[in-house]
Amino acid sequence: MVVPWEEYFRLALQEKLSTKLPEQAEDYIPPVLRLLEKRQELVDADQALQAQKEVFRTRMAALKQRWKQLEQKERELKGSFIRFDKFLRESKWIQIQNTAAEKTLLLGRCRMAVLNLFQLVCQHQGQPPTLDIEDTEGQLEQVKLFMQDLSAMLAGLGQAEPAAPAS
Repeated sequence: MVVPWEEYFRLALQEKLSTKLPEQAEDYIPPVLRLLEKRQELVDADQALQAQKEVFRTRMAALKQRWKQLEQKERELKGSFIRFDKFLRESKWIQIQNTAAEKTLLLGRCRMAVLNLFQLVCQHQGQPPTLDIEDTEGQLEQVKLFMQDLSAMLAGLGQAEPAAPAS
């Protein structure tokens, strides 16, 4: 059996509960659920940002590695350029030395030829060589004078001989 005062409390409680709970619409979401949804969205956004950060770090590491490789290549190219420049300078120096050696050899041959001509002139004239062995210009001058004298003598002989009769 229900006691009237119990019935009164039961009805009062039902009335209070029905007035406290707002009429729920179909699109109504309780604040606790909204808060949980927002927290989940925040977690998802944070995870997406962390993934982007990781992709960024990976790309930056790859770029840093590529820069190191490029710097190494630049150092290698500079070294190659320096070695090539040194090679060119050495080649040029060797070429200069070879040219100088060739010219020196040619000069030596010319001086030997002049000395031989001078000795032949002295021998032909029956006189001992009076000039120093290193005086190439003086030797050449003596050879020139001898050749001029010889040419004048031959020219004089050609004029002294009568012309041969034509047959």
